[in-house]
Amino acid sequence: MSPGSDEDAADGPADLSPALTVNPPFTEEIRPGETGDPQDPLSRMERLIAAGDREGAIAHAHDAAAARDAEWWSAGLVAALAHCLIDLAAPGEAAVLIEPLAAEGRANARALTVLARARTLEGRHADALEALNEASYLDGRSAEVLLALGAARMAAGDTARAIADLERVLRLSTGESDGTANERAEAHFRLGEAWASLDEPERAARHFRSSQGEDASDRRGAGIRLAELEAQPAPTKASAAYVRALFEGYAPRYDGHMQETLSYRGPELLRAAAAKAGVFEGARHDAIDLGCGTGLSGAAFRGACETMLGVDLSPRMCAAAEASGFYTRVVAGELVAALEAEAGPFSLAIACDTVIYLGDLAPLFKALAAKMPHGGWFVFSTERSEGMSEEAQQRGFEIGPTRRFRHTEGYLREVAARFGFEVALLDRDVLRTEKRVPVESFVCVMRRV
Repeated sequence: MSPGSDEDAADGPADLSPALTVNPPFTEEIRPGETGDPQDPLSRMERLIAAGDREGAIAHAHDAAAARDAEWWSAGLVAALAHCLIDLAAPGEAAVLIEPLAAEGRANARALTVLARARTLEGRHADALEALNEASYLDGRSAEVLLALGAARMAAGDTARAIADLERVLRLSTGESDGTANERAEAHFRLGEAWASLDEPERAARHFRSSQGEDASDRRGAGIRLAELEAQPAPTKASAAYVRALFEGYAPRYDGHMQETLSYRGPELLRAAAAKAGVFEGARHDAIDLGCGTGLSGAAFRGACETMLGVDLSPRMCAAAEASGFYTRVVAGELVAALEAEAGPFSLAIACDTVIYLGDLAPLFKALAAKMPHGGWFVFSTERSEGMSEEAQQRGFEIGPTRRFRHTEGYLREVAARFGFEVALLDRDVLRTEKRVPVESFVCVMRRV
C-alpha cells in the first residue's frame, strides 16, 4: 500500500511538497461526508469515491456545483467538492468547478486556495499565485492562505518568498488552540523543506524539530526527515498519524495510480510466491490482510480464503476495502494493535507493501506468532536493502530515498527465526517503479513452525 511520487506520471505534473500532499491545511474541516446525511452532496461524493466510481464522482461534483438554487449550495461546498476532485487526481476538473465563481467574484478565500492548489498541480504556477493573491486580499491573515502561498511559491521555485510567507504564519498563529498548533506545525515542516532545498540542513532540522514539538503524533513525518538529514537516529517505524494522513489523501486515486502509473504488481507477485511455496495446498484459510488498502490483495487472495479480515490505518482505505466485497470484515487500526485485539487464529497473513512503514519488525512477528497456529503462513513484501549503510549493518533496516524502510535479507531471516517462523521462500523482484526507476524488493513467504 505504498504511494509513489506524482513525478512518475509521464504526462502529469509533479505534486507539491510532501507536506501539502499529505496535509492540506483545510482537509479536516471539509472532509467529505461530514454531515452524515445520505442526501448531502459530500456524503454522496464519498460513497462514489469509496466505490471506485471516479467518473461518477466527477460528474456528481459538476452537477452539485451547478445546482446554485439548491438550499445546500454554497461556495464552500464547491470548494469541498473541488478538493475531492484533487484527491481523485483530477485537478483540471477541480479548477473548472471553481473558476466560474472566481470570475463572478463569488469565490471566498478557501475556494480560491483550492483553485490555486488545482492550478499548481496542473503546472499553472502564475495562475495559482494570481488566485492566492486574491485570496490574500480577501483574508490576508489567514494561515490557510499563507501556507498555500508558501507551497505555491516553493513549487514555482521562489523559495525566499515562500519562507517569508511561512514565517508570517508563525507570527500570526500565536494561540494555544489545537488549530493554531496545527498551523505552526505545518509552517515549521514546510520551512524545514524549504531550508533543506537550499542545502541548509541545520536550519531545516530546527524547523522539523519544532514541527514535532507542535504535533507529537508527527503526522507530517518530521522524524523521518530528521533522520534523512542525519540530525537524529531513524525511528523504528513511521508514525501511525503520518501513515494515516498519507493514505487518507491517497485513497481515492490509489488503484489507478499504483497500477497504471507505477506498474504495480505486488498482489500478483505475492500470490504467485504463495502458490509456489504451497500456501494454497489443503484447506481454505482464515486470513488477515495487514494494510489492506483498497482491496487489491483481497482480490488476489480471496479465492483461497474462507474468511478474510482487512486492517488499515486509513478510514478512507477501509471504506474502499469494504466496498470491494472481498473482506468478511474490515477494521481501521494500527497493525500490531489490531492483531492483538483479534481472537484469531489466522492461518494466513498477508502484508503487501505494508512493512515498508515499519523498520523494526519484531513487534509484528511477535503479534503474528501469538495468533497463528503452527503451519500458518505469512506472505509479505518489503523494499530491499543491500546493507551497505552503517544503519542497515547495525539494525538490519534503514530509511531509503523514498522515505520508506528497506530491510536486509539477513535481518528478515533472523527476525523470522526469532519468533518461530521458517523461510519457505525469499525472492528478489520488482513490485513497482518510482520516478521510472524499478523499486528493488523482497517477496517473502514464512511458515510458522
